[in-house]
Amino acid sequence: MKIGFLHEHPTWSDALIDCFAQNGIEPVLINIAETPFATDAPAFDVDLCVNRINIMPSHGRAPAVAAHTLHFLNWLEGSGTKVINGFQAHFAGASKAVQNGIFAGLDLDHPTAIAIYRPEDAPAAAERIGFPVIVKPNIGGSGSGIARFEDSDELQAAVENGDLDLGIDGTGLVQEYIQSDGFVYRVEVLGDELFYGIRQRIVENQFNYCAADGCSISLEGSPSEAEFDFCSLDSAGRIEPHEVPDGVLQNVLKICRAAGAEVGGVEYFIRAESGSACFYDFNPYSNFVGEGKALFGFSPEQRFVDFVKAHLSD
Repeated sequence: MKIGFLHEHPTWSDALIDCFAQNGIEPVLINIAETPFATDAPAFDVDLCVNRINIMPSHGRAPAVAAHTLHFLNWLEGSGTKVINGFQAHFAGASKAVQNGIFAGLDLDHPTAIAIYRPEDAPAAAERIGFPVIVKPNIGGSGSGIARFEDSDELQAAVENGDLDLGIDGTGLVQEYIQSDGFVYRVEVLGDELFYGIRQRIVENQFNYCAADGCSISLEGSPSEAEFDFCSLDSAGRIEPHEVPDGVLQNVLKICRAAGAEVGGVEYFIRAESGSACFYDFNPYSNFVGEGKALFGFSPEQRFVDFVKAHLSD
């Protein structure tokens, strides 16, 4: 039994890798940031690959690793290797515009958004949507680069001052700001089953809802409006289990199927005015909440390992 384990972030998968070892499985570790590959060579000698590569390059990684990852996953699958969360899922996870398209295609409530690549197009897009808006990179993670704008003057000033961050590939979204019930909700699934559901209380003008230990947000000093303090390293009591309504779960499963993901997490708000679920983010790998066993009553890592082992017997 040979399992390839694709990763990039230096710490996010340590506990999961240890859990594989406790189950008698020593995965072949493939750090994408250190993996050139011959495009005419056969695939790695593994039975299955698990993609746990972080979409947003972690600290110290060149942004080009994001494109390198997509090339590698496409090559790996084309070489005949089965991948849990392969190229299609990773591409969907790397593009906020693609995600919004998936939500729209499934006729699900989602924030109105306009994709841009020139900062000077942001004011006109915002006028079409209506203020307040947020502007965020198309490829992003842990809330990086997201900013809220209350009116056209504020946004125009940001454009003129060069303050809009469109991320590592220079593309982004101008998006409706959702007035919510005060929480952000996350649903994780493994295959066709619920993995877990959590919620976190929203802090005004903060946008990071990272549930994983080891996220790259700095915890030093006071957060500014463009920074976030939801990292579980400093969020005792903020992350809490949440019972997922069946209708929401079925929609999350549809989203993951449409994205080509066997494993995934979907985040949503509850609109304050209507009480409906408004889906806004898809993540093609599971974020393991710190102290998950105490939080959920089971080991998330063990359940993930069991899911992968079942795939080996398919």
